[in-house]
Amino acid sequence: MCDVCGCSRRFRVINQDSTGSDSKLVRQAPIERFIEPCILLMLSKKSSYGYELMKNLEEQCGETIDVGNLYRTLRRMEEDGWVISDWEKGENGPKKRIYTITPDGEGFLHSAALGLEKSQAQIGLFLNRYKEVFKEEGDETL
Repeated sequence: MCDVCGCSRRFRVINQDSTGSDSKLVRQAPIERFIEPCILLMLSKKSSYGYELMKNLEEQCGETIDVGNLYRTLRRMEEDGWVISDWEKGENGPKKRIYTITPDGEGFLHSAALGLEKSQAQIGLFLNRYKEVFKEEGDETL
């Protein structure tokens, strides 16, 4: 069981009620390793450093990640040949590690986008059928 939200680790529990009550909890199945194509998509626009990536992930892809997991993910992506990094002197401070997407990273990004598109179509079919079934019962669930 997850210490953060009490989920089974197969689903994230999200509170959709802005009042903070537990009346509208939603279980969201995470997309396996979705953070990687999100990072690559941002890097395809411009090279960036870790903190900037972390700051923009939620806005760009709806994903959040803690600092340690972000840098482990970036290191793994570098080992896979999807990104390269280099140290660059900061404007008003210490050097920053700047990450840049590679041609292999672009290839993976295109492949991941095709896979996500297929998943989106499957999810659309599922949700349409779900709405049909529960509309018949008079439920307004979605």
